[in-house]
Amino acid sequence: MSITLPAVRAFVEVARAGSFRAAATALGVSQPTVSAAVKRLEEAAGERLLVRDRDGVHPTGQGVRVLAHAASLVSAADELEAELAGRPRELTVGFMGEAAGALTAGLLDEVRRVSGRQVRLRRFDFDDPSCGLLTGVSDLAVVWPPLTTGDVLEVRPLGTDRRAVAVPVGDPLARREEVGPADLAGRVWVVPRSPDEIWRAFRHPASIGVADVAGEVDSGAIEETLELVAAGRGIALLSESTDEHYARAGVAFVPLPTDQRCATAVAWRRGDTRPVLARLVAEL
Repeated sequence: MSITLPAVRAFVEVARAGSFRAAATALGVSQPTVSAAVKRLEEAAGERLLVRDRDGVHPTGQGVRVLAHAASLVSAADELEAELAGRPRELTVGFMGEAAGALTAGLLDEVRRVSGRQVRLRRFDFDDPSCGLLTGVSDLAVVWPPLTTGDVLEVRPLGTDRRAVAVPVGDPLARREEVGPADLAGRVWVVPRSPDEIWRAFRHPASIGVADVAGEVDSGAIEETLELVAAGRGIALLSESTDEHYARAGVAFVPLPTDQRCATAVAWRRGDTRPVLARLVAEL
């Protein structure tokens, strides 16, 4: 079996772009070249690694596991190329929404101090709860667990936050100091649209014991969720601190009982063996 770096890079780029054509354009090669590279990897794996649907090209279950290792290999190659050129590459920290809130600044300072490099923040929405880790776009990420990690991501908690329900300001619940599952029955909910079933399920009202759901409206990002709530399309399950970072006119946040909490965490790829990542992990 002979797997070349260009073939691995082609596979990673298709998974990132969601398109063979876009991957070929990004790599500056022909689409048949990219297709042939992916086919060689699938032959080596003995199964499909990518599938195509109406939303584009996506990794299969095995493809996700292979992708994490492939992304680590590409990152290591890029790191080597930058080192040889005497230009250490910047590190990318992925995040979603308000990420770790006030903890983010401290985390970034620590990454800069330990690595001695420039750090770039990159924001992700609900379609990638790994915040770029699985596709190799990010070196580290601040994530909202639980999410599907398989055996390819390592997740360490940073802190927790009280969960809350976002409702229109004119809603009777907006005047409450706290609400419970019984207060939320028979409502329409704005729920995340995400391929990660574990991540999506934790943000569904069923996760807090609401069994009577009158309907669901999909959302792909926090901003979209708040717009839908403000417009009266439904209510949403978020965190209490979301109100601090996304103050939205027309939306009120009502806390759930104190034992209903969500978490933020820092995550990285287990297969990423670059020395700079080893130092960061040891410090963090």
